[in-house]
Amino acid sequence: MPRTSAYTLAPGRLAQLAAPARADLHVHTTASDGEYTPSQVVAQARLARLHAVAVTDHDTLAGVDEARAAAAGHLEVVPGVEISAGFGGGEVHLLGYFVRTDHDGLNAALAAACAARRERFRDFVALLRARGLSIPADRAELIERATASPGRRHVAALLVACGHAHTRASAVHRFVNPLVGTVKPKALVPAEEAIRLVRAAGGVASLAHPSPDTTDEQFGALRSLGLGAVEAVYPWGRNGRGRRLREVAGRFGFAVSGGSDCHGPEPAHRRIGSHAVTADELGALRERARESAARATH
Repeated sequence: MPRTSAYTLAPGRLAQLAAPARADLHVHTTASDGEYTPSQVVAQARLARLHAVAVTDHDTLAGVDEARAAAAGHLEVVPGVEISAGFGGGEVHLLGYFVRTDHDGLNAALAAACAARRERFRDFVALLRARGLSIPADRAELIERATASPGRRHVAALLVACGHAHTRASAVHRFVNPLVGTVKPKALVPAEEAIRLVRAAGGVASLAHPSPDTTDEQFGALRSLGLGAVEAVYPWGRNGRGRRLREVAGRFGFAVSGGSDCHGPEPAHRRIGSHAVTADELGALRERARESAARATH
């Protein structure tokens, strides 16, 4: 019997229909420091039988439109962003979901953050050259042209491409991390401003991969700023952290977000679809975003 006959395909299709709806809400593309293009992210999400995927690049919305076009109605693409924010004297990452990609205020803040990222990338390259590492100008410029939001992963990839390290991990360990305290500090959007902009753009803000040291006082402070969710589903390594964050979400009235934080095909435990939220959890986030959109129009 031919492999493509209705009889051989039916069991797989039935299994797919019976599978619970899942959404990976934390994925990076080549618009920031991911290895998949937005179109490839959509293809991988469909292979993983996801019903929705969020494009959440660092400090940019540049990958959303391509992903939506590639999905062509076969998969929901949630417009998102991961904002590097300042809070309590440190850095947190805020995921904005269901944001309007044409919101002037949000886009202006993200453009400023990406401009600072480019300056920091160039600072890394200059310092590495000063330490005797040969980095051709055209290779560095190629990275800047290829991504809207360069970061440390790009510096590491550049070092590998130039033959100074065998792997990105070794490049980070040997060359990149030792310079973190020397290069220009990362530009952080104040958490209050980041959350305000996400909500003004009709979205809901979630705290990405919360530190295990995050206190109830800090969760409360972020809630008072308008935080609407916490990322409880993530490649933590230990299930206990996810359980604790679900308990935190219940106590503070947060919705739950989650995803793989995929940056590429490796590591396998962070591939697209490896971690995901349920349809109900996605629906709760969507409802929070609708509330923000309603407030923004009044």
